[in-house]
Amino acid sequence: MNARQAQDAEHEQILREMLEQFQPVFDHSPMGVYLYLDDVHKLCNERMAKMFGVTVKEWNAMPSFLADFVDERDQEMVASNYQHHVAQLTHPVIFRFRAKRKAGSKFLAETDMIPICWRGNPVAYHFVREVKE
Repeated sequence: MNARQAQDAEHEQILREMLEQFQPVFDHSPMGVYLYLDDVHKLCNERMAKMFGVTVKEWNAMPSFLADFVDERDQEMVASNYQHHVAQLTHPVIFRFRAKRKAGSKFLAETDMIPICWRGNPVAYHFVREVKE
């Protein structure tokens, strides 16, 4: 097993453990919820997938949350919030962004982006809701 395969296996194990622990939140939250380790290793609940017009399986397989679900005008802001709050494990941040569904329609979303550390890895723990303008 090469280094990349070992890292992928470790990340898959992290996701299994996280899903096991956070399953009650995924199942009962009135908001969309997702855990983001990296573009390949992420999980979402049914509400999150439905909000963006996809299934959970499709959402988990999407190559990039930013490119697939965030309007181009807000991608830099979402990435900056991740880099400055989650990757640095500093503090939670709440912000709004223009989101896009798989079918192309757009909506205003608000997220609570919460940094957590899981087995030494920074993870973004998000609660997402659609905001009516």
